[in-house]
Amino acid sequence: MIYRARWQIELLFRWIKHLKLKKFRTRSENGVRLQLIAAMIAYLLLRLAARECRLVVPATRFAHLVRCCRFIRKPVAKIDQPPDVHPFHKRSPSLLTRLERTYA
Repeated sequence: MIYRARWQIELLFRWIKHLKLKKFRTRSENGVRLQLIAAMIAYLLLRLAARECRLVVPATRFAHLVRCCRFIRKPVAKIDQPPDVHPFHKRSPSLLTRLERTYA
């Protein structure tokens, strides 16, 4: 029983590593707790969105794609595909956007 309880703590720490918290904004116990809870909620929402759309992208890659596409209207199911290019609009190859570089 003690080992199982300890293993649950280890799984919690592995989750916290996936949250990518590099710096705590405050030193108070309540502030750190709130930041951890907010990061966990964001992580869970990302995982639920990926599961709902049946994406097989790793969690970190999906979070990166969401971060790059947050101001682009695009279905979540197509977030791992390169942006559509209209055939009549010619684009210069030197004008690669940040989003297009993520797919390269």
